[in-house]
Amino acid sequence: MAIGDSADILSRVKQLIPSFWFSYVAPYRDAIIGALSDRAAWCYSWIIYAQKQARIATATGPFLDMIAYDFLSRYLVRKNANDSVFRAKIKATILQERVTRKGMINAIAQLVGTPPKIFEPWNPNDAGAYGVNIFGYGVAGGWGSMQLPGQVFITVTRGPNSGIPNVGGYSNYPGGYGTPSNIEYAGASVELAGVTDQDILDVIVATKPTGVTAWTLIN
Repeated sequence: MAIGDSADILSRVKQLIPSFWFSYVAPYRDAIIGALSDRAAWCYSWIIYAQKQARIATATGPFLDMIAYDFLSRYLVRKNANDSVFRAKIKATILQERVTRKGMINAIAQLVGTPPKIFEPWNPNDAGAYGVNIFGYGVAGGWGSMQLPGQVFITVTRGPNSGIPNVGGYSNYPGGYGTPSNIEYAGASVELAGVTDQDILDVIVATKPTGVTAWTLIN
């Protein structure tokens, strides 16, 4: 017997009935109260269910989707993720640091699986400086410029779980002309799976500071 089930409710009701109203064994009484207890237990289960749907930590199914929409509109959608994964994404997105370089890196890394490379040409920590050991031609640093204030260059490497489903890309193992492999020509109208370019750009727009231009290269 568990709290709120039919047996529990039946026991509670019988304790409230005066003992002299019925004999110790009263099958008709127990049948009537038992039927009512079954319905009460069903109602109680919905009360518990409704309580769970009121919190992100315990919400499930479509209620979790509604919570995501309430907080984030169409910015974050489920995309076939189970409740546990989707709940983690909702929490991470709501609590995500924004309008900072670290916030942009974390948001993009969460989406694609790897952190992006961000280069600010007006930032000596990126471009390097004389006497500072952070610059090497073709290795580290880059050409700095004070003529590009408020502009950043972002290189994003998308994870493996994206592209056209069941079709190998160039330099991948399953490709080969004249062989029973999954390769094909594809245009812009083909629907991609996983993380799309637009998903990445949406995250950048949502996390970058206002007024900053983020030039983006997606690998």
